[in-house]
Amino acid sequence: MAEPAPSGTPRPSRHRAGYIDWLRGLAVVIMILAHVVDAWTVLGPTRQTRPYFWFLVLAGMGAPLFLWLAGVAVPLAAHARVRRGASLAEASWSLQKRGWQIFGLALLFRLQAYVFSAGATLYGIFKVDILNVMGLSLVAAAWLWGRASTRRGRLSIGVLATIAVLILTPLLRVWTWPALIPDPIEAYLRPPPARSTFTLFPWTAFVLAGLVLGEWLATTSAEARDRFHAWCIAVGLGLAVLAYQLSFRPTLLPGSNFWTTSPAFFAIRLGAMTMVFGLLYFVLHPEGVWARLAVPRHWSPMELLGRTSLFLYWVHVELVYGVPSIRLHKALSFPGALVAFAIFTVLMLGLAMVKSRYWDKDAPWVASS
Repeated sequence: MAEPAPSGTPRPSRHRAGYIDWLRGLAVVIMILAHVVDAWTVLGPTRQTRPYFWFLVLAGMGAPLFLWLAGVAVPLAAHARVRRGASLAEASWSLQKRGWQIFGLALLFRLQAYVFSAGATLYGIFKVDILNVMGLSLVAAAWLWGRASTRRGRLSIGVLATIAVLILTPLLRVWTWPALIPDPIEAYLRPPPARSTFTLFPWTAFVLAGLVLGEWLATTSAEARDRFHAWCIAVGLGLAVLAYQLSFRPTLLPGSNFWTTSPAFFAIRLGAMTMVFGLLYFVLHPEGVWARLAVPRHWSPMELLGRTSLFLYWVHVELVYGVPSIRLHKALSFPGALVAFAIFTVLMLGLAMVKSRYWDKDAPWVASS
């Protein structure tokens, strides 16, 4: 299964958009669900049932959501830097450096897994995981953002780059020349045989699609935000429905597979995320309709999970797949694993609260507690 994993988004401006953090927190919950159930559910017929299939479908939304939101954050952070006096080149470069930092953390994470995880192999150090893809994709997205000086130019670049990645993805699976590249580098272009791993193609497309929406959002006036998010709901729903219908038609791209390389499956997930993005704005954002109805907002555990997503990813993977939980590995029924997921999520929320209180001194919930 494709593992959902965390956010390494560029640091946003001080005034965070709570609904974006909430959506990232949802991705954290999906990530924990995917990993706990995958690691702790017993092998056998349980994994062939219809409920487990739908679990896999839900679990597969975590990684796209993290990557897409990382892309959304790039222009939001870039425009914030420009407003503080940075040039376009400086803003672009600062976010490219953030991407390289995430990539460096990915390599460090794989090294940690090799040193501390039972049964880890030297090959695992070179495994391409979500952080590797996220880091390099953020570098590319930030560089592309700096190539144009207008909204139209950036949107055009983002759309064209997204389409290019989607077209190249199935082609790379059938072309023979990537086999001439050393295996650790080839793994960034296409997965090794009999492995379902993260690669730049197609996963970078989610970051680039997020770049498009983020640029549009960053250049939309406050007065037009309601209309913008209403369009997100309508366009997202329409895109998902249209892509689902087109998925039944023959593909024009050789090597295309619905669950791994299909542009239709990409568009279905992109449409669903865009629709939920718009809906959450009206429910949670201070400028949204819900807030204008004078409904009070309190501390949000989902927003906290979203703000600490990278930390939680780093911690929880070792706890779920590593030595601390070895007695639970492949030992629980599917319902039992769901109960374990709920308990483990509460534990992760507790860790997020501790980190936020003693590490992130400007955490909003600390001031109100």
